[in-house]
Amino acid sequence: MDVHFISAYYSELAHKEKAKRKPEYWDSYLFVWAVKTGQFKTPFTIFFRNGEKVKINAGNIKRARSAFGQFIVSTLDNAEVPKNTLLVPVPSKDAQPNVKGGYRSLWMLAEALKERRYPGVIHDGLRWTKGLPRAHEGNGHRSRAQLKQFLRVQGNISGRSVVLVDDVLSTGSTMLAAKEVLEEAGATVLFAITCGKTVYDFQTKPFKRQVVELENELHEYEPAKETP
Repeated sequence: MDVHFISAYYSELAHKEKAKRKPEYWDSYLFVWAVKTGQFKTPFTIFFRNGEKVKINAGNIKRARSAFGQFIVSTLDNAEVPKNTLLVPVPSKDAQPNVKGGYRSLWMLAEALKERRYPGVIHDGLRWTKGLPRAHEGNGHRSRAQLKQFLRVQGNISGRSVVLVDDVLSTGSTMLAAKEVLEEAGATVLFAITCGKTVYDFQTKPFKRQVVELENELHEYEPAKETP
């Protein structure tokens, strides 16, 4: 499955152990954080491919999610997805079965696409059946198989085309679990879109349309080697 992203989310692990974030990676880190939470932490700049730069502060923080929405729409248009494709948010941990009024990743997607025309339908298609297991119960991370058993499909999606949407791709375990559950329910998952991808070096551009192929969980982090 292809995962489209627009920003490099330079990891806290790398920041503490290997190298401090360069200024442009602070911008990309804060951009992804703002898209994820919808909140303002400190000023940063968004860099667009046409050369435009937009400085974000407390007064225009909604511009971050709007920029992500712009990326979502252009990605859908470029892929020429079928009309009425379901845009399914990868459920955040607060997407519990009895929660009414939505959850964080659903609100993120809805705000990102607010007042935008796009060839899809936002669908609350996945919920957790209960609270997630602690990360240490999966040898330091939650595996695809471990997460899959806690996901439940909402509504009839058999025969529908689906694009998954999330804030950031890290190991990919939740995204892969979501893909498998949806496909077992009869959907066709075309690809996924995220705002950022976790990186541990400065090889990935901080702001650029990029694609990574996700077939297995990613374990890209390598602890810094101790010097003799």
